[in-house]
Amino acid sequence: MAAVMLEPFLLLFALVGTVSWLVSGADAGNDKFRWLTTLFSLSFLPTVSYFVARRLQYTRAMLKEILLFLAALGVYLSFTSVCEHYEATSLVFPKYILDPTVGIQFGRSRGPFLDTIGNGGMLLVSFLVFTCLSSSLTGRKRALTILLTLFVVPAIYFTETRMIWLGLAAVTAILLSLRTTMRRTAVIVGCATLIGFLSGIGGKFSPYENTLFARRQHTVDNRIDNYEITWAMFKKNPVFGIGYGRFRSEWSNYFDEETALTTWNDGNHSTIMGILAELGIIGFTTFVAILACSVMVCITAYRHLREDRWEFERRFVVVGLCAVISFFLLGLTNDLRSVAIVNVSAFWFVGIVSSIHSGCLASMSARGWRGTQRVVAPKGAQRGSVFSI
Repeated sequence: MAAVMLEPFLLLFALVGTVSWLVSGADAGNDKFRWLTTLFSLSFLPTVSYFVARRLQYTRAMLKEILLFLAALGVYLSFTSVCEHYEATSLVFPKYILDPTVGIQFGRSRGPFLDTIGNGGMLLVSFLVFTCLSSSLTGRKRALTILLTLFVVPAIYFTETRMIWLGLAAVTAILLSLRTTMRRTAVIVGCATLIGFLSGIGGKFSPYENTLFARRQHTVDNRIDNYEITWAMFKKNPVFGIGYGRFRSEWSNYFDEETALTTWNDGNHSTIMGILAELGIIGFTTFVAILACSVMVCITAYRHLREDRWEFERRFVVVGLCAVISFFLLGLTNDLRSVAIVNVSAFWFVGIVSSIHSGCLASMSARGWRGTQRVVAPKGAQRGSVFSI
């Protein structure tokens, strides 16, 4: 049911955002349609990715190919992040990653996305994929995938982004709490992270000095001011909001210098609060419904795939659930409208989970039907006997 309802909610959210963008005229007079582009990143592309993924005919071979592709991507992203941090310039590809005039957050590991949120979000996906694969293998292959899983952790650390770190903690906690074979790898990663923390290897994540959570206080204050501004916008425009894309031009009308913690002049840094301010209760409730349906799709599939023969698929469902949770967490303190890769990958996973669930239910139904089908007894059989196929 949730999988069926998710598509109308995605389409409705895209429609609400488009109408609001047209009415508000956020891009009027601009040479480039900046806010229309972000609307595609936040709504249209995730909608298409879910629509396509849900209709793929699931096979286990297809699922393995997806995981292997994402694993290869994870190796590249992890290697690039580490080389970027240690300034191994000859090993970083493409070279625009090292250009301080391109992208944002130069100095952290931002990868080919030129953004620590995009890079960190995909590193979280890579962590989940390696954890899933390591639970499917034995011997040297399993040892290799566990090492690759551990290799992703410092790459995530080098993003120097607190919400990415919290995302890693959240998905690790989920892996530990759910009954799959991914628990074992999660325990290994958790122990390795704890050892690294206690040993003081990471200067920004250590018990012996101020961690990154105590540094850059201005960014925390900035988020608090951001929330107060968006809340003031919502209170004044509760139904339809101020209009999609109008935040940047309207924020100064809602900024209270007397109560502000910073001299705030930045753009929005919260996807959820930004939707509440720009699209009002209509857009906000639709977006929340999208998140709720996505979580329900994954939880329902997880509950139905209890048999041992579905263990591989069940692990992928957990990966999909963690991807949605990561999307939600990153959206609390970051504007994901400019990070299409995180949005698209999350709903692509949900679509694949829906396809897996449908395929497995069809298989169970067909198996049950064959087991109870009655046929006419062949000539010469004992009278009154019943045959099943």
